[in-house]
Amino acid sequence: MSSTSAAPAPAPAPAPAPAPSSLATSLVTGRALVLLQLLTRLLTFGLNQALVRLAPPEVFGTAAIQFDLVCSTVLFLSREGVRNALLRAKPGPTEANGPDGDQDSVQKEDKHATGKASEDQIAALAAVPFYLGVLVSAVVITIYLYTLPRSTSQQPDFLLSLVLYVSSSLVELAIEPLYIRALRSDPPNIRARVQAEGGMAIVKAVITVASVVLFDSAERGRPLLAFAVGQMAGAVWLAGRYVFEYGTKGLLRINKGRRENLFDPRLLALAMANTRQSVVKHLLTEADRIAVGRICPLDEQGGYAVAMNYGSLVARIIFQPLEETLLLHFSRDLSSASTSSILYMAIHFSSHLLLLLPAFIPPLLPAVLPILLPRRYRNTSAPRTLEVYLKAYIPLLSLNGILEAFHASSASPKQIARQARWMIASSAAFVFALWSMIEWSDIPALGIHLGKEEALIYASCVTTLVRITYAYWHVRRFFTCLLPSQGGEDVAVFSAKLRSVKELLPRWQVWVAVLGSGAGLRWVQNAVAWQSSWKQWALLAGTGGILGMINLGIIAFVERRDCDALLARVRQGVKAKQG
Repeated sequence: MSSTSAAPAPAPAPAPAPAPSSLATSLVTGRALVLLQLLTRLLTFGLNQALVRLAPPEVFGTAAIQFDLVCSTVLFLSREGVRNALLRAKPGPTEANGPDGDQDSVQKEDKHATGKASEDQIAALAAVPFYLGVLVSAVVITIYLYTLPRSTSQQPDFLLSLVLYVSSSLVELAIEPLYIRALRSDPPNIRARVQAEGGMAIVKAVITVASVVLFDSAERGRPLLAFAVGQMAGAVWLAGRYVFEYGTKGLLRINKGRRENLFDPRLLALAMANTRQSVVKHLLTEADRIAVGRICPLDEQGGYAVAMNYGSLVARIIFQPLEETLLLHFSRDLSSASTSSILYMAIHFSSHLLLLLPAFIPPLLPAVLPILLPRRYRNTSAPRTLEVYLKAYIPLLSLNGILEAFHASSASPKQIARQARWMIASSAAFVFALWSMIEWSDIPALGIHLGKEEALIYASCVTTLVRITYAYWHVRRFFTCLLPSQGGEDVAVFSAKLRSVKELLPRWQVWVAVLGSGAGLRWVQNAVAWQSSWKQWALLAGTGGILGMINLGIIAFVERRDCDALLARVRQGVKAKQG
């Protein structure tokens, strides 16, 4: 796609700005999601620690890499496109959501993106993921079993465990209409969602650990079946909580005897475009797990899975709730005057991770690995994989999640199709990067030695960079069409900042502070004998903590003006909601 296109079409007359209380509602939602992730991850952390020590690496690899990949494939391909479309459905006249990116009118194209749909049409479309999931699961299981290594399929209870994992996915898809109902209510029913998803994580961990211990007392251990029982128990809790809240009305029923206008055509078109795109998106998102399941032995897959579990804690506790909150807010109130400021601050603060994590993770991670990993996992690829995941992939994952949340909230079907083409290009970049890194993984003269698992993470970083490039291009096109006179001075200022890469990156003061802290922390790591004395270990950890707090203080100081402006708007929204 050429970067030089026709001048953006004139933006339509702005819709009336939504009530400030919508921003407060989104912030309350985001806070609840962060607390949900934080509490459930802290409660399940100890249980997962026990699980890592009880389950052999090959079983952990089969369950956490292969079976979990099968489940996530069924869930993502079946519901993601429909879910994103339904979150954008709102009553009232059709409104433009963003620039076309071509010469056509923005308003003309975006009439196909969102529009007026009856509750019956929304309920009918919300029931589609289950039936689609039955078809997707049949295809995925067939492909998986056909390509499965013999060493994996010969494990005890393999087929029974696989059936339980897939069945748990179908249980989740069956209650998708209730999930949509909770999320589309005004305000969203966060209480039910927190109890459902938080309880699911806790039940899954407790039942899995209990089953591993119980089944291990049998004549032969059955740890793989224990993982499957825990997975099904978590899905049953999730479904039961939503059914308790809303009942079973509307589940698995697409029509009520009336076939004409069963689906809203604009929502259906958007759902189909999102679903087609989700195939490519999922392949890219899960490319590392697909590859590691094919090129690594089972015990190394277990080490990789443990590293991913620890590495994704930050993503699940902070980044996932942030992405969901932004998606919900932008989907409901894209025309809000706060859109540009919220998006700018999210991207800008996320860019700081590109500096902070590479500076602090390498010198501090070796000191905490003995606490996180049992000895048998420390002898696998887990330590190296975890370091690369945290210092390289996590910062890009955060930035990509924010940008794609905005794209999902503002893109028309044509723009979604364009994103799919970029994703295909990024898949080619992944294959080329992975091949190059494996081919040149061992060059002693240059001090280069990459394992396959590390190469997978770096190749995923290349893929994510391509996706970030397109999503940011979409943001720039969107805010190029937003004239200063349409949203006031604040909108004009933040729109200009969003179009400047320099403004999105950390300030020079932060660069100096973080780079200096990283160099100092590495000097301390090499100067003290932290491996042989707990006092020296505490000195290293304490130095890292102090330097981290200093850097956060510097960031807060240099960003105080923009933070004050955003907080003032938040307070205004909260007061309006309470009033």
